[in-house]
Amino acid sequence: MLTITLDWFAITHKEMTYEAHEFIIAFASPQDSTPERATNGYDTAYRTKDGVVHMWHSRREEMGWHTVFSGSALRNIFIENGISQRSLLESAVNSGGRVSRLDLAKDAQDEHINLDEIYHHIRGKVYTGTARNAAQMQSMNGGNTIYVGSRQSEKFIRIYDKAAQSELAARDWKRYEIETKGMVARSLAQLLVNESDWDAAWTTMAKGMLDIPTSKEYQKFFAEQRSNVGIPKLERKSDREKWILEQCLPAIVKHYSENRISSAVRMLRDALDLIDSTNDAAG
Repeated sequence: MLTITLDWFAITHKEMTYEAHEFIIAFASPQDSTPERATNGYDTAYRTKDGVVHMWHSRREEMGWHTVFSGSALRNIFIENGISQRSLLESAVNSGGRVSRLDLAKDAQDEHINLDEIYHHIRGKVYTGTARNAAQMQSMNGGNTIYVGSRQSEKFIRIYDKAAQSELAARDWKRYEIETKGMVARSLAQLLVNESDWDAAWTTMAKGMLDIPTSKEYQKFFAEQRSNVGIPKLERKSDREKWILEQCLPAIVKHYSENRISSAVRMLRDALDLIDSTNDAAG
């Protein structure tokens, strides 16, 4: 089964117009929100109950108001609030904001796609398209990700084992994700609002960057039947967050209270700062 999914979305409103205000209240309301660390040059932020992060600068109004919808936040909005993906994009475009990032993914469930075979063709340069760089990363927990392009460019591809990432070992779930930024993201947002066939839009962009006609595994992402616009159902949620809150965090706090010069705590801080600075640089 193939499904098209909106997996990340970010928009900036330079002016707080009526339309912008209505959009923020509808999808990033401060009600029941919690303080959040601001990024991208902003100094104030909060996280909504759905996981949407809304940011602004307290002294630089010209920076506007930046709203980030992560994959999990989008899932909460679509499932819990019954809002369609197209409705969110249409509201965003009509609000007058400037789309800065939009990720569109195709999920392949029970298609038995071999990612190593796909990367073998890429590494052998047996492909067409604009892509020039590619890499593969495998992890101890079975994760397998192929990166195509550059994160600094306006188009970037990730092809990976979504089941392993989500700790759903029993599932066969591969994801082909296209990350877009800048003018490409804005053009794609407008296209998805006006175009009923999201599958065609995704296919055109994906094959424009990378096409491997000789790879049967790669072509499984481009089956002839039309893919539905929707989000795959998770059979269970990872309990990693609960494990961190109930076990890791108390242990770290206790250790730090007993050893204020702990090298382990210092390394943890450095690692988190590195991740934040990398994400900030990626925009």
